[in-house]
Order: sequence, then structure tokens, then C-alpha cells
Amino acid sequence: MICLIHRIRAENHVSQTVFAAMLGIGKTTVQQWERGEKKPSGAAQRLLDIVDRKGLEVLS
Repeated sequence: MICLIHRIRAENHVSQTVFAAMLGIGKTTVQQWERGEKKPSGAAQRLLDIVDRKGLEVLS
């Protein structure tokens, strides 16, 4: 999971702050996911899977 979130951000050149805003969550949550301190909820995980497959455009 950590690699997925960081990879999505890196491929799209977005900061944790911007990525969090796009998902409607706090930057701290993204940081915790990337550090492995928390896992995305079921809904958040599904959204991340969609973003991974389709790109960040699905969030706009």
C-alpha cells in the first residue's frame, strides 16, 4: 500500500497536500498511509485502486 500511494503521487507529480485535497482527506492521513501507520478504509482503498487504474483525472 505504501508503494502504491507514493507511486501514484510521484507519477502525477503531486504533493501529499494536493493528493489529500483531491481525495477529500487530511494530509496527515496520506502521511500515515505512506508510513504504514494506517491503512485506507474500504471505500478509500477502492478509490485508490480506481485512481491507480484510471489516473487522477477520475477525481476532477
